[in-house]
Amino acid sequence: MDKKIKSGRDVIDEFFSEIYNIENVDVKTLESLVSLYDENKLTDKNIQNALGELLQEELTPKKKKDE
Repeated sequence: MDKKIKSGRDVIDEFFSEIYNIENVDVKTLESLVSLYDENKLTDKNIQNALGELLQEELTPKKKKDE
């Protein structure tokens, strides 16, 4: 029973250190979450806002180069 109990912060740090190894993850979503984490702004509201912005980017038609 020498196993150390990890704190919540330790678990989150470990998750974000390994997050790029997760297969089939949307890169933009991943980068947005990592950015919030790095800026110490990983809150429910900030995650919702960031994901909402990504959704709007995907739903907004892209303009063609010659427009």
